[in-house]
Amino acid sequence: MSLTTLSFELGLKAEDEQFLKDMVTQLDETIRKLVVEEKALINKIGTTRVEELIEFWKQELPEEEEHFFKMTLDYWDKILIRNWARSKRLHHTRAEVGRTFMKLNSNRGIDSKHE
Repeated sequence: MSLTTLSFELGLKAEDEQFLKDMVTQLDETIRKLVVEEKALINKIGTTRVEELIEFWKQELPEEEEHFFKMTLDYWDKILIRNWARSKRLHHTRAEVGRTFMKLNSNRGIDSKHE
C-alpha cells in the first residue's frame, strides 16, 4: 500500500500532516547531502570509471561482462553505487509524500467548494 493510499484511507490529522512536513524537510536535506557526497565520490573515482559504473548501474553490460565487472569493484565504487541506490529510494519517497500533499490539498479544495 502506498503512502498516498494509506493517508487517505486513514484520514490525515494535523499531527500526521506535520509529520509529513517534517519528513519532507528531512528527505530534502538528506538528498542534498547525497548530492554533495556523490560529487566528491565522482571527483575521487574519476569520470572514466564513473561512466563504467553508470553502465553497470543501468544494467547495460552483457551478463559475462557484468560478472567480471563486479569483481573489479573497489570500496569507492561500492560507496558510489550505494549512494545512487539510496538517492533513488529517497527521491521515490519524496515523490510519494509530494503526491500525498497534492491529493490532500486537492480534496480540501473540493470539500471547501461543497460547504
